[in-house]
Amino acid sequence: MTPAVTEPGPRTAAAPAWWDLGHSLRSRLVAAAMLAVVVAVSGVVMVAYVAVRHELRRPLDAQLRRQTATLQQQAVLANPFRVRLQTGIGEIGGYAQVIDAAGATGSPIGAALPVSDADRAVARDGDKVVLRDAVVDGTPVRMMTSPLLPRYAVQVALPRATVEAQLRRLTRAFVLVALAGLGLAAALAVVVSRRALAPVSGLTEAAERIAETRDLTLRIDASRQDELGRLAASFNTMLSALESSVGAQRQLVADASHELRTPLASLRTNVELLHRVDELPDDVREEVVTAIVGQVEELTSLVSDVVELARGDEPVESWEDVAYEDLVLHAVDRARRHWPAAEFRTETVPVTVRGVARRIDRAVANLLDNAAKFAGESAVVTVRLDAAGSLTVTDNGPGVPAEALPHVFGRFYRAEEARALPGSGLGLAIVQQFAESHGGRVTLRNAGGGGTVAELTLPPA
Repeated sequence: MTPAVTEPGPRTAAAPAWWDLGHSLRSRLVAAAMLAVVVAVSGVVMVAYVAVRHELRRPLDAQLRRQTATLQQQAVLANPFRVRLQTGIGEIGGYAQVIDAAGATGSPIGAALPVSDADRAVARDGDKVVLRDAVVDGTPVRMMTSPLLPRYAVQVALPRATVEAQLRRLTRAFVLVALAGLGLAAALAVVVSRRALAPVSGLTEAAERIAETRDLTLRIDASRQDELGRLAASFNTMLSALESSVGAQRQLVADASHELRTPLASLRTNVELLHRVDELPDDVREEVVTAIVGQVEELTSLVSDVVELARGDEPVESWEDVAYEDLVLHAVDRARRHWPAAEFRTETVPVTVRGVARRIDRAVANLLDNAAKFAGESAVVTVRLDAAGSLTVTDNGPGVPAEALPHVFGRFYRAEEARALPGSGLGLAIVQQFAESHGGRVTLRNAGGGGTVAELTLPPA
């Protein structure tokens, strides 16, 4: 029995982090600023509290040391428990008692003080002092245990109620300061984040307007001299490139529809004539069929050129090392078969370039066809390829009129003298698009002794 296969359920997003709770970027920035302020203020308050507590307790500890020194001078070696406490410590609300290494105590002054293992260690070892807080009869005290005689120690304690009251007042003051600082930080963070994120808001609004209106002419203010200003400038640059691309596509569609209109109309007329093929003389019928075949070939070439232009740039990942010389020689062989009346002369050297072989072959073929077509029946086309990746195609034709030279790479452009020749006016435009997408360049100029010189340069691999 085949076990049932359970389809995996939809993937759910991981739980958001504590700083990313679905709120806006501004809210997160304010929260981050407040967190930083809380950490900073807490650190400052803690350091200040410890420092002030130390300063408040220092006089109390100093008095404990003075009282302990006096008691140590009064110690009687014969009976340490009966030390005469003449310091007046009880009169100021203090406490004192003597202990031995076992923890036994003599008669205390004021009240019995607590005895810990650390206190007994002081009596036993006689080499250290223990200073700590304690509570005696419900009164918080500061207590010091110091060596007195061998195997004995003396404990002295003073009330710290006054110090604790001052620390409580200080704590309340620090809390108020921290809350005030946090509130001020929140207010400043809101103001600063609003100003700092203004370009982001503009970017968002522009993106929303573009998505709604499809208007690529919108731009946002990029006058800020910071990262957000650079982001806005980059967004404007992207919009400009997108606007240019969409405009070129629309222009290509408009130009293509215009160019297709004439051959389609002529083809339709000739096809309609075929409905009366029995009424046509043989020579007229042959002429109509020949015209239809020629017009279909013209349409095929035009559609192929339009598709090549609309294809755009190939991704860099599809590029490869191409043996430029072999590709050029193969293109010349095809051109000889296509233009049997033309003479093609080649001077090439081995060179390797990076790109898409099919696109390179199309560009070279367009240059060869352009030279052979405009040079006339006695065309002589010289093809040179050097080690720098520069392909030069020279013909012996009449050349290009000076006023037409700036426009020869335009889409569907044909000079007045070329309108009678076959072609769509897209050949050189395809070459230029290819050259720019592959990091190269293409130029066309008139030769000194007549004819034209087309130069396609691609960077060697």
